[in-house]
Amino acid sequence: MMAIMPLLLLLSLRQLLPVSSFAAHQQAAAFSHLPRIANRQISSTTSCASRKMTSNNNEQHQGLADIGDNNNSSSSSSNPDMQTWKERIDISIAKSRKVRGSNYVQISTIDYETMEPRCRTVVFRGFMKDLPFGAVEEVLRGDVTQEEDDSSSLSSSGKYTDCVMKMITDLRSNKVSEVESFQTTGKKNGNTVEMVWWFPKSSEQYRVRGKLQFIGNGGPLTNTNDATSNHNDYFVGERKQQWGNLSDMAREQFYWDNPGIPYCSVKGHEQGVPPGGRDEEGKVLPVPDSFLLMLLYPTKIDYLKLGENYRQIDEWKWEGSESQWEQLRMNP
Repeated sequence: MMAIMPLLLLLSLRQLLPVSSFAAHQQAAAFSHLPRIANRQISSTTSCASRKMTSNNNEQHQGLADIGDNNNSSSSSSNPDMQTWKERIDISIAKSRKVRGSNYVQISTIDYETMEPRCRTVVFRGFMKDLPFGAVEEVLRGDVTQEEDDSSSLSSSGKYTDCVMKMITDLRSNKVSEVESFQTTGKKNGNTVEMVWWFPKSSEQYRVRGKLQFIGNGGPLTNTNDATSNHNDYFVGERKQQWGNLSDMAREQFYWDNPGIPYCSVKGHEQGVPPGGRDEEGKVLPVPDSFLLMLLYPTKIDYLKLGENYRQIDEWKWEGSESQWEQLRMNP
């Protein structure tokens, strides 16, 4: 009797409750643990996705940050590692050393009478070595006292070392008279010229602005200052050495008739020209008055490299007794 009682109770409950409610109650009781399992699975999946998205965002952010830093460092005009024009042009010359005509440069002056530009091609013959800075200062600044010469030479000479560009010309050429015309009239920047040097192998251009100086038998042609006269022996020695370094054909030109006059076609009129600028024994003749050492003292260089669209300005700045090169990157 006692074993039949639970069965009767269960049957009574089933009669009292609707079938659907009773079945739902049983299903709920049987699978009450499933929501907790599903929630754990969803939570785990969401967490992995979240970590993956965070990782991707961090990688993307890090990459953009690196690119930004690189761009900022390379385009900064105050980059302490920016090469000077002298460092760049030394590399350009080395790369083009075997290119025929790579040492031809164009230099322009101004005709004082017409105020028109005059441009010609000359041969670059290297940089001056161990040029006394007192001579540099005399050309770039004008009159300086001996005390100023001595004090500034110690602090600035190393910054302008080997920057003066060397060429040659004829005393009778127009470029000499054009520069002297400005100087004799008292023009402050009468000897300012500009040179253009194009390197086809590396697609680089240098526009060099500076002061032009001519060295003759007695030193600088416009020598009116005692500070410069102290360096005349140096200049005369450099001129003599350059004369000896010329080819025979180049030396002969300085014994020709005056440039710029009609050519004489009479046979024998050139008999007085010593072959190769040498005497009967084959020795090089003394330097004639017509031969000048032509020096360009750069003050501002505009550098352009077409392949990289890179442009840089180097300028020699004076601040009291101190002076130095300053670089600034520019838009091409």
